[in-house]
Amino acid sequence: MKQVAYFLGVTVQAVKNYIYSGRLKSYKTPGGQHHVLISDVLDLARIPSSPSREELLEQRDRYYRDYVDTIGAMLNELDTRDGIAGGHSRRVANYTCVIGGGMGLPLTSLRALELAALLHDVGKIMIDDGILGKPGKLTDQETSIVRQHPVIGETIVGEVEFLREIMRFIRHHHERFDGMGYPDGLAGETIPLEARIIFIAEAFDCLMSDTAYRASRDFEEVLEEMEGGSGTQFDPHILGIFMDNVN
Repeated sequence: MKQVAYFLGVTVQAVKNYIYSGRLKSYKTPGGQHHVLISDVLDLARIPSSPSREELLEQRDRYYRDYVDTIGAMLNELDTRDGIAGGHSRRVANYTCVIGGGMGLPLTSLRALELAALLHDVGKIMIDDGILGKPGKLTDQETSIVRQHPVIGETIVGEVEFLREIMRFIRHHHERFDGMGYPDGLAGETIPLEARIIFIAEAFDCLMSDTAYRASRDFEEVLEEMEGGSGTQFDPHILGIFMDNVN
């Protein structure tokens, strides 16, 4: 099953869904294992029986983009619950790719970064709507609950084997460069690079968006405020790359 998923560029769960829906036939062996015919897989992928490497990569890329789009659509509802304009997670992912591209990160790293950015707030699904969408200032107890979302998110994605590599990026996306962030108070380069990137991308989108507790600000004002956090909230090198590439 893993080999089929790798070939198609999807998750093992996606292959199982193809089987459950009848799009892919499964044949049970005497040992109880499920197998599929390569001809059926090729038909599902709609590629030639002797595909070139370029065709395989193109097919895998299409499946990856479909997967990312599906996650983004599912997270729109979470963004709305959080009192922020729909599409927040997708925008944060886009900004992280801008930064990652500006840093010259390889494609595999960019994809891991994009997935982590899309799922950075997934832990908020376990937090009550009355807290997430509350207008005005949260109480200390409510703030403490909200600050658990990176840890909850880490646990959620840890249940999916191929997402485990991004667990720590999600856990640490609210750590500050000066060590005053949460949940672990990491500082400087002890914070995973991807988490430092996501932190900047999310801060920018939150400041640029209307929320339940604050109106959006104009572009120049946001950049000025973020620049004021260079070296304290934000990694100054990464922030500089973001400033040079955002428009």
